[in-house]
Amino acid sequence: MNRLSQIFGAAIVIAIAVVFIVQFRPSAGPVQSSGSTCAVEVRGSCISSIEFNASRNLLAMRSVDENRLRAMGLRRITAEGLYERWLLNEDAKRLGISVSDDELTAELGAGRVRVSLPADKIRQVGYALNLREDLIRYLDVRNRQTKKFDNKQYERQIRAITKMSPTDFRDYQRKELIAARMRDFVRARVRVGENEAFEQFSREKSTRTLSYVRFDRSFYSDLLVDTSEKAIQAWADANKEELDKTWEGRKAQYLPECRVARIVTAEVKSDEAAQGPEAGKAAAKARIEQAVERLKNGEGFADVARSASDDPSAARGGELGCVTRGRLSKPVEDKLFEMKAGEVSEPVETEDGFHVIKLEQIAKDAEAEKIGRLETARDLYIRHESERLAAEAAKQVLAAAAGGKSLEDALAAYMAQLAPSKSAAAAPGAKPADRAAAQDGSKGDASGAKKEGESEPGEARAPYTIATHPNRPNVETSLPFNVSGSPIADARDSTEPARIAFQLDKPGDLPKDVVALENGYAVIQLKEKTSPTQEQWDKDREFYISAMRAAKQNDALVGYMRRLKSTIGSEVKYDQGLLKESRPADDGSGEPELPIEDEGE
Repeated sequence: MNRLSQIFGAAIVIAIAVVFIVQFRPSAGPVQSSGSTCAVEVRGSCISSIEFNASRNLLAMRSVDENRLRAMGLRRITAEGLYERWLLNEDAKRLGISVSDDELTAELGAGRVRVSLPADKIRQVGYALNLREDLIRYLDVRNRQTKKFDNKQYERQIRAITKMSPTDFRDYQRKELIAARMRDFVRARVRVGENEAFEQFSREKSTRTLSYVRFDRSFYSDLLVDTSEKAIQAWADANKEELDKTWEGRKAQYLPECRVARIVTAEVKSDEAAQGPEAGKAAAKARIEQAVERLKNGEGFADVARSASDDPSAARGGELGCVTRGRLSKPVEDKLFEMKAGEVSEPVETEDGFHVIKLEQIAKDAEAEKIGRLETARDLYIRHESERLAAEAAKQVLAAAAGGKSLEDALAAYMAQLAPSKSAAAAPGAKPADRAAAQDGSKGDASGAKKEGESEPGEARAPYTIATHPNRPNVETSLPFNVSGSPIADARDSTEPARIAFQLDKPGDLPKDVVALENGYAVIQLKEKTSPTQEQWDKDREFYISAMRAAKQNDALVGYMRRLKSTIGSEVKYDQGLLKESRPADDGSGEPELPIEDEGE
């Protein structure tokens, strides 16, 4: 009987041992706690939802604004941080980087716990979460009376914040500490020499100031482009393919019916509205009533529009073209489409001011297409021609300045060519510039009297001339800027003027070519250059070298993680349900949810 009992007892022991080995064999990985899922899977390895929630809570523990965290996409960021932590731990095995029990105990005993963020978000997101670049959170693990480590306080903290057992938390922090050491290893390889730092310091602290002249297309389109039907037709005949292609995209704006109209607008001006909304409205109404009175006295609608309208169409005599529904403000549109050809409306009030409309023609079908093609040709022609004139003007002034003239003298010589004689202005078929230039100097004087183009409140504005056009070429001076500055705000490439300026050697130097603007061209000339002094460098040396090293270290870490992802960790999957941010707060203060990628970086 005793022998049988011994055999039976041995069998039970062996069975228990087998179960233990199966459950806890090294290749099986850690057993997940009840309710745990894989937040991230990388090459078959599972990062548990328990660690995910612990990391999210540690990242968020210094923020009380859940809506901001939601808008930031903190869940996605947390998962990406754990993914990168896994990569760093895997590479640490290759490099032999580890953490001893004593080292881990020392860190936890001091209340220092680590958390991971994606390398490319450590600076920006870390700052938003009140995390330094070492990604350390501090827990209150000391007894308030003795000021010494208190194990009970430590366990209360980790359970409250991470919902983990002390054993699981220790294992979790071991992986975080190894990842932190790997980041330090990568950063430690970065060196910044003093000469390198000084060169960068000098580039960033050096400044340039430019003199420049803008040649704006609107100046040429308003005053200098020959807009006769002959010129437009000649361009259309020579550019039929471009015209046909553009017309195909525009014809829906004209067909089946459009209305040829002009407009006079009196806007509520900001300086008038500053005295009160009603005062602004009253001033605008007074100006539109004066315009109506001029029309009643027999002045042409186009002439009144040129001198009195605040609409951008004023330079074209208020011409709106042939318009369809949806292109004008609703009150103006409603009035226009209830009018008959030849009628002039009473003032129409909108939020912006008051408007008077003249309906010149109702065009349908073939007539609408003919007008539409002509307007399309006119628009394309004016755009091309004003572009050409602006470019030619800029290159002419640049050449004159490069030849030895000051920028001011080079511009003055060019502008003098634009002022034809008064006899030319009076000739039949004269260009808009001829008529405009003939008026130059006809009003005002140097004694402080009202200049041409200026008007008293409520008085009709004189038509723009070469001398009074708001985008007339003038020599301007930029503010001082460094190599990454944008001295000319509307440059097509905002950094181009600064890049060119820093290639110029001394004040007075000019580049070889003009600078392209969004609406024209500019000629630039170096006016002044400054360089930092040795005293400035001595004062800022330590701070600047430190900041430069930190930036290069961050770049190195980002590059290192990119290589790891491409070599050992490209197969990654996220639990999309776990990553989805909760709905915004009921009070509407939450931000909209961010899109969640399916997998990968």
